[in-house]
Order: sequence, then structure tokens, then C-alpha cells
Amino acid sequence: MNERFTSDLVFILIVLLVAALLGFLIGFFIRRIRRARFLALENENELLKIKLDESKVKLDESRVRLDETKNKLEECHQENERLLKQTFDAEAARRVFNMKIVENDLKIVEGIGEKIDSILRNNGITTWLQLSQASPEKIKDMLLTDGGPNYKIHEPKTWPAQALLAHEGKWEQLKEYQDQLTGGR
Repeated sequence: MNERFTSDLVFILIVLLVAALLGFLIGFFIRRIRRARFLALENENELLKIKLDESKVKLDESRVRLDETKNKLEECHQENERLLKQTFDAEAARRVFNMKIVENDLKIVEGIGEKIDSILRNNGITTWLQLSQASPEKIKDMLLTDGGPNYKIHEPKTWPAQALLAHEGKWEQLKEYQDQLTGGR
């Protein structure tokens, strides 16, 4: 019985030793895997911190650009208000053009006659200011859409500039500019 007891004891000790060794190895590898994951998460965390810092810088830059845009918009609103408050001096216009000028008469613009005036007014352009703010391409589209292909020969590139001079009451400059033009071109 002693031999059997000894062999059983040796077997149990070997099994315990193998179990302890396996437990140690499993624990060792689990710790390595966890450490690798921990390091990977730390690296990812550092990268995210860098991205966060970059995002904060971009956000600050965007805020600065937003403030600049707000300031420019406010300046535009003030300029628009100033332009809208322009007072029409019929006498000054008459002296320069030697004829009676009616406020917001689009025909004062070189290249615009009765029919084009009618087309523009039908499309909502009734003032010099509105004409000065319209793009030449938009005006050309109006002419072709409402007037047809016969209006293809008209070139409204200078009309907004002329209209702005009229709106601002810069009659001498308008007259000099128109003297350089031929048929609004």
C-alpha cells in the first residue's frame, strides 16, 4: 500500500505541478495580451488627444473666420443701407445730361431702350440699385427668355456699373463712362 500511496502521491504532485505550470503560463500570456491591449489603447488615446487638439485649433480658426465674415456682412449691410438712402438729385442729372432725368429710369443706362426697360421691369428690376446688383448673365438670360433670339446682340456687361453710378448720383462719371461705350458695350 505504501507503493500505491507513493505512486498516487507522485501522480497528484505531478498533476498539481503541471496545473501550476499551466496556470502560470496562461496567466503570463494573459498579462502580456492585456499589456499589449493596454499599450494599444494608450497609443490610440494619445492619437485621439492629438486629433482633439487639432480639432480645437480648427474650431478656433473657424470662429475667427466666422467673426470676420460677420464683420464683413455687417459692413455690407451698412453699405447697402447707405446705398438705399441715396437721394436723387434731378437737377444735377439734368445739368450733366441736358435733359430731364426721372429717378430709377433704366433707360438712362447706355444700351437700354423701351423694350429692354419693359423686360427688366417685368422681371422685377425696377430701380438702378436692383440693376446694379444683377449679374450680366442673369440680365442676358432675361433678355433671351422674354425677348427671344433677337436680343442676343445686346451685351449687358456694363449695365450694372452704369446703374450703380446713376444710383449713387455720380452723373459726371456716368456720362464719361457712357461716352466711352458704343451701344452699352
